[in-house]
Amino acid sequence: MNNKTSLISVIGVALLGTILLIVSNGLTLSGITVFDEAILTEFEWTKSQLKFRDFINLVSAALLAPFVGAVIDKYGAKKLMIIGLLLISSMLFLYSKIEATWQLYLIHFIFAIALSGSGALAVLIMVSKRVKEKRGVAIGIALAGTSLGGIIIPQIAVPLLKNYGWRSAFQYESLLPIGVAILLFFCIRPVKFKEKVGEDASVKDKDTGLNEVLFKKAILTPVFWAICVAGACCFYSIMGLITNLFLYLREQDFSISAAGNALSIFFMIILGAKLASGTIAEFINEHRLFKIQVFLMALGALLIALGIPSLVWPALVCYALGWGGLYTIINYIIITTFGVKSAGKIGGVIAAFKGLGAGLGAWMTGLISDWTGSYNMSFWVVVMLLATAFLISFLIKPITLDTSECHRTHVWREWW
Repeated sequence: MNNKTSLISVIGVALLGTILLIVSNGLTLSGITVFDEAILTEFEWTKSQLKFRDFINLVSAALLAPFVGAVIDKYGAKKLMIIGLLLISSMLFLYSKIEATWQLYLIHFIFAIALSGSGALAVLIMVSKRVKEKRGVAIGIALAGTSLGGIIIPQIAVPLLKNYGWRSAFQYESLLPIGVAILLFFCIRPVKFKEKVGEDASVKDKDTGLNEVLFKKAILTPVFWAICVAGACCFYSIMGLITNLFLYLREQDFSISAAGNALSIFFMIILGAKLASGTIAEFINEHRLFKIQVFLMALGALLIALGIPSLVWPALVCYALGWGGLYTIINYIIITTFGVKSAGKIGGVIAAFKGLGAGLGAWMTGLISDWTGSYNMSFWVVVMLLATAFLISFLIKPITLDTSECHRTHVWREWW
């Protein structure tokens, strides 16, 4: 395969992941917040009642992630992606019929099932198994779909909301996942290759027993748990902001259109950071980038927590630059540290921690706002968590995995 064909292949695979995440993440997480004010007004729910849906969604997806990751390792991502998209379509249609909070929570629980198979973990594995060269670039392009979803979906949702109301808007949006499912059905092809994990273990696609050995070895390393805890803190912080940003901006006297546009601009900045970080990681140590990005997020959270209106945009820029790069790099670190053969199991457990943090962030940020009457205290909690993540980031270092039992203790001692 020549360089030109290889580049086209890399871009093609990456763009499939991008399109999937635009729809799956955009419709169920970032884009759905455009309708929050209309739903709160109609039902007179509190913010914490509404945001508990995100807690259910993200935490349920987190708990499912290790099991779904193992299924992806064994059977591949394609089937789960398509099933997930069809579930999302069905639930978006049912969203237009809700009358009570239990219905809302049930829909978001099913969203969690859908996202487990059609979210970032599935895309990360799908791309990583098909791209060996320029993998950081490909992952950056693919994961940019989560940001593009935040850019594109609000621009679709706001006109639908204004012209047809939130119920009809959900019905129209339910058509999008069906189109993407058809695209993936025809475009994703099975692929097999061999890859080394760390420096010591040779991974063979047909040797499914080796999956368990590599997974057991990975969870005995300190870097694995450092990624888990830092990831939980960072995902609490970003989902606390993303799922509450529209309401926060409305409290800052942004109009509906201005808040929707700000949401899109916020995700545009994230998109640029994601694309740039994937490329930069090919040349600069990804662990150093991770520290810089956590610091930028912490600075953005601090500016919001100060409660000064003129600092809203500087805060969002810092937050977006930090999060955009971090989202790509934390996934890139997982792949470069542990390889791709057991990425489903390893990434699934890490995703469980990240999802737990994300769910708590989405819910607790709204809950603390209900208690205190503003979002300021919510973001002081975020500042403290990001400071914790920054300290933990110094523990995230390259390791060497060895499948021999006698080497286990040596891995710990050498790392420390």
